[in-house]
Amino acid sequence: MLRIFICFFLMGCSVFKMDKWSTSRAKDIKAKDYRELTALDYIDHLKSFEKIYTQQYRKKIVKLGPRHKRYLNQAINKISNNNELFFRNDEKAVFYFINSKVPFHFSLPGKKFFFSTALIEKYIKNEAMLYCLLAYEYIRSEKNIYKKTIIIPTGTLESKKILSLLRLDTADKVEIHKWAYYLLKRVGVDSDMYLTWLQVKNRNSLDFSAQLGDIQSISREESLYKAFVIEYEKSDERKNINRHRGSSKRFYAFLSELKR
Repeated sequence: MLRIFICFFLMGCSVFKMDKWSTSRAKDIKAKDYRELTALDYIDHLKSFEKIYTQQYRKKIVKLGPRHKRYLNQAINKISNNNELFFRNDEKAVFYFINSKVPFHFSLPGKKFFFSTALIEKYIKNEAMLYCLLAYEYIRSEKNIYKKTIIIPTGTLESKKILSLLRLDTADKVEIHKWAYYLLKRVGVDSDMYLTWLQVKNRNSLDFSAQLGDIQSISREESLYKAFVIEYEKSDERKNINRHRGSSKRFYAFLSELKR
């Protein structure tokens, strides 16, 4: 009986001391010492995904030669130089090509672009379509169009996971498509090619399921973009000058490099 009493007494003392410490410690904690996370904090957090992802997939990253890196950077520069008021980020673009049988693409803040080899080899059939793909991801990266989500770092980041984190609502994607339409017109890419790119994803929605999440959403994307183009071009008296006639030898050399 005495032992039981002593145990309860010691337990009571420990609780008392803890409560006393917590109360006194709480007085030292001031709310003003903390600040709410901002949108820029989240963007900085997203930037850290580059290192985590590339470390995990380092053995699957296809190394491009200097010539092909220059080609891709010149494509990005062509988009930005023809749209100087829209693109203000002077950072150099970085491209990663992941050896994967699953077609996907995504970007991170700071002009970090990621594409799977399956995407380029199977679905990017000409240079104009490559510009459509680059324009979409360039807009996202430049304007930091990413949904704010609570993310708990675990040290690993699989492709399927990062694609799910970076998904956007259909309405947001359609707004990016509209911006891409205006930007690509200045580069000389026909609006029909951007529609073709969306139709390719729609026809192969099961292949792009990891990218899309809801495979039905791409049909609505295509429909809304088509309606926008029809309405805009109906009221636009200027002719759409298409300067992209065929694909360059550098484009085909770039494709051959990835297929090796």
